Amino acid sequence: MTVSNHDLMDENELIYQFQHNYLKRNETFSLLMKPYWAALYSRCLYKVKDKESIDDVLQDVLLKIYQGLPKYYNNGVFKTWIYKIADNVCYSYLRSNMKYIRGNIPIDILELAASAHSVNVEHEIDVGSVVSDLPYKEQEIIDLRFYQDLTLLEISDILCITISACKMRLYRALKSLSHLLFGYRCH
Repeated sequence: MTVSNHDLMDENELIYQFQHNYLKRNETFSLLMKPYWAALYSRCLYKVKDKESIDDVLQDVLLKIYQGLPKYYNNGVFKTWIYKIADNVCYSYLRSNMKYIRGNIPIDILELAASAHSVNVEHEIDVGSVVSDLPYKEQEIIDLRFYQDLTLLEISDILCITISACKMRLYRALKSLSHLLFGYRCH
């Protein structure tokens, strides 16, 4: 798919001009990104879910695209390339901020653990300190699934793993969390 910018140049011509005309880079970049601006904003806001930080995240996305564009080769769809950059920046933002958003989570999230044995618990458990004892990959998937409320499909895209691997990683993380919280292993 080639995007046309005001009928002046198509997307491939803009990319070529950006890569070969250093003096017009900023102007060319602006024309190149204009058709994608709203979609990038929506995509980042959907992933980050933080209106206060979205401008900073989007600025980082545009900076990464700008820095990577000189090395971009038209071996794929440009839109896919910029969306992958946006996803990676959003994921980095979420990962860097996950330690600040931990607190109380509803006990029904730990349904797997609670249903295996009869345990008398309150409606919520402060799991922040317990989650930090898990291996990084397990912390990461718990944060993405339960604190960021992302679907397994979204998580598999972010982590660049199959949906099956995503399910297995989440299962293992919940199993480890259950062990840390309740002192037994689920089978």
